[in-house]
Amino acid sequence: MAKPKIGIQLNPAFGQRTTEDLPGVLDDVKRAGFDGVEAGLLCDGDVAQAKRVLGDRGLVQWSLHTSFGPSYSIDEEIDFLNALGGKFIVVSGVGIQGSEGLRPYEEAAESLNRAGEACKAAGLIFCHHNHGWEFEEFDGKSGIERLYELTDPAVVKLCVDVFWALYGGRDPVAFLQEHLARTAFVHLKDLRYIGPEPRRRGVLHPLVPRVPLNGEAEYVELGRGEVDLPAIWRLLEPLNQLWVIYEQDEASIPMSEAATISRKYLRDRLGI
Repeated sequence: MAKPKIGIQLNPAFGQRTTEDLPGVLDDVKRAGFDGVEAGLLCDGDVAQAKRVLGDRGLVQWSLHTSFGPSYSIDEEIDFLNALGGKFIVVSGVGIQGSEGLRPYEEAAESLNRAGEACKAAGLIFCHHNHGWEFEEFDGKSGIERLYELTDPAVVKLCVDVFWALYGGRDPVAFLQEHLARTAFVHLKDLRYIGPEPRRRGVLHPLVPRVPLNGEAEYVELGRGEVDLPAIWRLLEPLNQLWVIYEQDEASIPMSEAATISRKYLRDRLGI
């Protein structure tokens, strides 16, 4: 079976270095053994500069991550990613104000459908990326379930983040299996629970922000937490997907070292 390219999400892991020292960050990424990156508009959207800094290191940017907001538009992102030869535009941040119930998900759905249609017309794949708060339930239904109901699976695919599925109180393997047909690629990320026992049911606290996790969980290098990454890969491997992303929002060691450890785990334990 064909092996996917392995990318690394640059933000927020590398922080200000992605703008202040992007060449140095990409050198670290290359040395760690990755094929490319997921990021926003690198080099402030200067395509020629982004092509040069990636190409000089034999790296690609196959996915572009953007945030949802009231005036959501991805025209610039489409042009930028197509110029780089990328494949996926990923949005996150839908329904971030969980206190408003299902309404933010319902209001966002049409915007995501339009973005998906625009990406499809441009030859790109549009994906929704989950965090943890979307798994909060309102009258027995989670925000993420409502969003999936109202978006068109033909144009709005999924970038499943397995860390956040676990943080959201779900079994990441079961969640991925349930939505496998709609999943374009995944974020492989590992979680270690460090909170009090008994462990709370449902979404861990707090729903927002992403970082820090307020003492209930921590981000760790792949294979050092409790996400069943081998089982997840057994689901994904037969699909021959093009792209897999490693993500670690924070690390207790330099991010270049964390990336090297995680890339070695992917190679030695999962064979990719």
